[in-house]
Amino acid sequence: MNQIYNFSPGPARLDPSIISKSQEGIANFQNTGLSILEIGHRSKDFETLINSLNNNMTNIFNIPSDYFTLLLQGGATYQNTFIANNFDKENKLMGCLVTGTWGKYTADDFSKIRDTKIIDVRQDEIENYVLKPWEIDDIDFLHLTSNETINGIQLREFNKINHGSLLIDMSSDIGSYSFEWDNLAYIYAGAQKNMGIPGVSICIGDKQYLNSENNSKYLNLGQLVEKNSLLNTPPTFSIYILKLVTDWMIQMGGVKYFEEKSIRQSSRLYEQLNSYKDFLILPICDYSKSRSNIIFKFENNELEKKFLMEAGEKGIIGLNGHRSEGGVRISLYNSITDEMVDYLSEFIDQFFVNNGK
Repeated sequence: MNQIYNFSPGPARLDPSIISKSQEGIANFQNTGLSILEIGHRSKDFETLINSLNNNMTNIFNIPSDYFTLLLQGGATYQNTFIANNFDKENKLMGCLVTGTWGKYTADDFSKIRDTKIIDVRQDEIENYVLKPWEIDDIDFLHLTSNETINGIQLREFNKINHGSLLIDMSSDIGSYSFEWDNLAYIYAGAQKNMGIPGVSICIGDKQYLNSENNSKYLNLGQLVEKNSLLNTPPTFSIYILKLVTDWMIQMGGVKYFEEKSIRQSSRLYEQLNSYKDFLILPICDYSKSRSNIIFKFENNELEKKFLMEAGEKGIIGLNGHRSEGGVRISLYNSITDEMVDYLSEFIDQFFVNNGK
């Protein structure tokens, strides 16, 4: 069987060391005689795992002491309901900055639950998004999606957004760059891009926003934090993989290492693709183009089909654009190695040599 080079947009590739260690945990978790698949979530061993994971995340993300960490099920889509029912639902105005498909989904869901102001900038280039005269003075909380996986747009400099209480969906780029916490009220991320496998979402928030909403248990932010993510049975295996990923991230050098790698890999591929601009459509302006998901289309649809087919024949998978947009998408998550990018880059050059460049 040929080697596989997995550039899937998610669930994403895991580093082989994590897969190997997870197999050990499945067979015998830390010499307990139990598999991680059957260990009790209220056991001392699992409590130790949760506490160690929280310490890892504090280390990786430099989480302030007055912030909570929460591990939930339901992915980012569940957060559309969870967030909308918290953060003083009755008295505070929610705002949604929409830069792509996922932000629009969030705005639509929020609007069904609470008063929401939608700021749709999808037709803008996001070139000077900090300077835009958005009407946000009346908004108490502003939600945005840091990286739009479908549209290839990324916003990273949160401290330059002139709002004091940001709520950020970081599902597809968490852990790939550093950021400050000064104006962040709450961030969340499904683990299956940079941080693990489906089943668990990382939620980190400012304790001052812990609510007293009279919500049902799994919508009650305060109760969930009080119970340290153990209000009900959590996704134990997904949490275990998240712990292994955070161990690996620290060993590799933390966010600094992954940010440098992200810049290096994405810059290389954008420069290469730009050299073939007579054949390609690169729709995102330089300022807001994503380092995590590089999207483009071919001017010739038949050539695009050939590109994707031949990539698959070479063992390069996951390059198809989202079904709603088509085109090509290269996902450069934390697990993507320089060797994988070398292989992909060589394939791209050879493809254009063979097809008229």
